Amino acid sequence: MLTGNKGDWSELYVLVKLLSDGVLYQSDYHLNRDEKIYYEVVKAYREEGLLSLVYERNENVNLYSITKNEKTLIKEFPIVYLKGIAENIYKGIIDGSGKSFELPTIKDFIVNSKIKKLTADINSKSDIRLCIYDHRLAKEADLGFSIKSFLGEDSTLFNTGVGNNFIYTINQNKKIQVSDFNRLTYKPKGKISKLTFRLQTLIHEYSAEIKFKGIQSSKLWRNLKMVDGDLPEILAYCLLYRWIDRTSSLSELVKLLEERDPLNLYNGETSEQKLYDYKLKRFLVECAMGMTSETPWQGIYDATGGVIICKNDGDIVCFHVYDFNLFREYLLNNTKFEQPSTGEDEYNPGNPRTTKGTKKYYYGWLYEENEEHLFKINLQVRFI
Repeated sequence: MLTGNKGDWSELYVLVKLLSDGVLYQSDYHLNRDEKIYYEVVKAYREEGLLSLVYERNENVNLYSITKNEKTLIKEFPIVYLKGIAENIYKGIIDGSGKSFELPTIKDFIVNSKIKKLTADINSKSDIRLCIYDHRLAKEADLGFSIKSFLGEDSTLFNTGVGNNFIYTINQNKKIQVSDFNRLTYKPKGKISKLTFRLQTLIHEYSAEIKFKGIQSSKLWRNLKMVDGDLPEILAYCLLYRWIDRTSSLSELVKLLEERDPLNLYNGETSEQKLYDYKLKRFLVECAMGMTSETPWQGIYDATGGVIICKNDGDIVCFHVYDFNLFREYLLNNTKFEQPSTGEDEYNPGNPRTTKGTKKYYYGWLYEENEEHLFKINLQVRFI
């Protein structure tokens, strides 16, 4: 029996739900269906090892295997049966616990569908491939979609990793004893995080100048440069403002970037263009399209149709590539910076925790290297 996490099972849910409903609705700005804009689901495609599968939707859904131009019927599924399977998957995801779990109620469907894995191949740049009929163009098209699921938990747009640390140099006027600083700032009073407290202390008590030095992962740095040459610096300031100004919302942070113009993109002039806004939206879109921190990003969307959103109530909507301005606005206004575990040793602040199970991101404290004072901030983006 296959096992998977909520995200893995969500990919199968989207497949079955779309085949049973036969329609994919465009989303509006608030993730509600736009009843006037929709796409008919004609076919869905899956690759299972050497076997190519095609689900064709008519009065029923027929599953075919395609090998060397030979099309063989494997199974015919009544629409009402698939609706029941979709409901069982949805309930199983909501009720599922642990990092990985089974869904015994759909065992027969998995066997009959020749499904060997829940998710798309790791090298695929789309999570699901569909043949849709577009009424606006009056034609069918084979398109790949990325899937973002909110079933059971908030969805991560850009996952963290060991290399996601942005590194800053700390140039202060007063002498600082690193171990004492970390110890005294580990548990601030009130509702303030230790990162905010430490950065504000460096600025206000030590008159420190905080400058972006680089990114721990050269792969992440290159991926960001691939999207936009200014992106490493823009995200560095964005992360810094996130902690100093105590706001995690990307839409609020981009306002600060536009007001302060830390890269001097406007050269003191008034402009109708919003350069930081545009560049940050490009980053968010690339993340939604599959860019990660450690896999070289080529900027290729695999003929994508856009992004499918699986909502927490089980409804499914999409942002089609035609309507990407809507998608950009949605991403900016519905994402935030997340704080992964810092991995700091509470008994020895300023040092990595080495106990079993510790996430080895190791950031958020002052340290010294090659006679420089440095500070790391980790990058992770989640949907609100």
